[in-house]
This record gives sequence, C-alpha cells and structure tokens, in this order.
Amino acid sequence: MSNPLRIQLAHSPADAALISQVFDEVWSVKTMVSPEIIVASLHNGAYGSVVWDGDVPVAAAFAIVGKSLTKQPSELNLHSHAAGVVQSHAGQGIGTQLKMHQWQWARENGFATITWSFDPLVRRNAWFNMVKLGASVTHYYQNFYGELDDGINAGEQSDRVLVRWQVLATAEPQSHDVVAEREGDIVIATPSDIELIRKTNKAEAQTWRARQRAVFEEAIASGFSVRGLNAEYSYVLSRS
Repeated sequence: MSNPLRIQLAHSPADAALISQVFDEVWSVKTMVSPEIIVASLHNGAYGSVVWDGDVPVAAAFAIVGKSLTKQPSELNLHSHAAGVVQSHAGQGIGTQLKMHQWQWARENGFATITWSFDPLVRRNAWFNMVKLGASVTHYYQNFYGELDDGINAGEQSDRVLVRWQVLATAEPQSHDVVAEREGDIVIATPSDIELIRKTNKAEAQTWRARQRAVFEEAIASGFSVRGLNAEYSYVLSRS
C-alpha cells in the first residue's frame, strides 16, 4: 500500500454509496445493501465507515441500532450487518482495524454491546471473531437470511451463529484464548477451507452444512452452548 490507510465515518449519501459499492465488490453482487437504506439508517444513529488507501476505498462497514440481547434489554446494541475488505487488500489487518474503529465508536456513543453473524463453517472467521476479537457465540440460526444469491453464498443455506462483543463492560476489547475440552463437552468440527470446497465439490460442502447443523441443533436442544474454539478450530460446547 503506497499511502497510509484512513478510516472515514459515513454521513452523506455519497458516503452511503461508497459503502454499498465496496460491499458489492466484496460479495460479487449488485446492491447487497442499497445506499438509500444505509443513509436512512445513518440519520437514525447507525454506524457506517469507509477505509481508504490513498484515494481508493478498500473496505467498509455498516451497523444498525437495536436493543441489547443481554438481561438488560434497555441497553443499546449495535448490530454489525456487514464489514468487508476488497480482495486486493485482504490479509493486511484491515478487518481488525475496521472492527476496532467500530468498537471505539460504539463505546463513545453509549452502546453496551455489538453483535454480528457469521457462517460457522468458515474457519478463519470463527478464529477471527471468537479468538482474536473475543466475541462470544449467543445463538445458532438455521438458514438465517434464507437463500442468498451473492458471489460467496449463492446456492447455499445461510446458517449463521450470532456473536456478542462486550463494549461498555470492558475498558478495551479482550481477545479469548482457545479452550480445552472437558468431560461431557460436545466438539463440532470446521472444514479447513469451506470456500474452496464450495468451488470444487458442492456435494461435500452441503454435507458439511447438514452435518454441522444437525450437531449444533441437537446440542443446543439438549442444553449446551458454545464455550469457545479449541486449537483445532472446532467449536466446544458445554452444558449450560
């Protein structure tokens, strides 16, 4: 990168259009989130940001306002709908910078927590969200968005786990260590690279989805919840 990165908060219709443009490039889709929805949300307290490399937008994030999912429903929660980095700038730590910027903004604006969802089959996202950022899994949802038609998720069931990131309860984000399994725990594996499997073997990808879903749903129905991620990138569930 030839120029220092800078993160710009979004305020205007032009900013909203840039966020939408970055999302469309990252997810290979036309109008993942419309600029009109983004700008309307910004005028009602939402978070939006664009990361610039010189005069080129290379990442963006958008989050909406909601109630906390904790035992204090009056607390504000910021739900991060999407955050993405264009392929040319992937793997350079921009995603981490973007999430930390979002966390600091949330703290300055009185949000108790930040939530977002991710595909539990994507190992690198599980590690990033649960270990590096220190977010905790609160829910598992079957086909959360319904069927998606973007370049990443087309033709796939959109199962998601929802994670919660503490904001006001801690002075700064706290990463989590990997966890060790205890007697009675349930361990749910992740594939090494589900994105590659989806490109090369659709049937295998669908088998992974069905198998992981079945174990998650049976475990949760039996009173288990996700305690963390182990060193093999598997989810470790303990009885609540």
